[in-house]
Amino acid sequence: MFSKIIEPRYSETDALGHINNTVLPVWFEFARTDLFALCHPPQTHDDWPMILAKIDVEYLQQIFYGKQVIVNASIESIGTKSFVVLQEAWQSDQLVAKGHAVHVWFDYKQQSSCPVPDDIRTALSDHLR
Repeated sequence: MFSKIIEPRYSETDALGHINNTVLPVWFEFARTDLFALCHPPQTHDDWPMILAKIDVEYLQQIFYGKQVIVNASIESIGTKSFVVLQEAWQSDQLVAKGHAVHVWFDYKQQSSCPVPDDIRTALSDHLR
């Protein structure tokens, strides 16, 4: 599992004083940065090996400014050409949001999906939940 601590910024609040719903996908992406490093250590863009095919977010409770949020990312499943990341946001020991990100292994030159390499599959399986 990968974890990041978020310090909510005042600019991320909405008119009701809660963290705006548009912020969670950004926080979830930030929590996947260690996963990106695992899948593609050079972090170069010209040979990036995956695309984001789908994200979803389920808002479970209000999230507030002034209290840390811990965002966790783990692997929920690994398919032949894709994997699913389960993400959770926690504030004050309460699960406040969760979601999924589907990443597809992708060859940009061929413009097509391709199998997740065995070494990446093994590395990802260490983070299965």
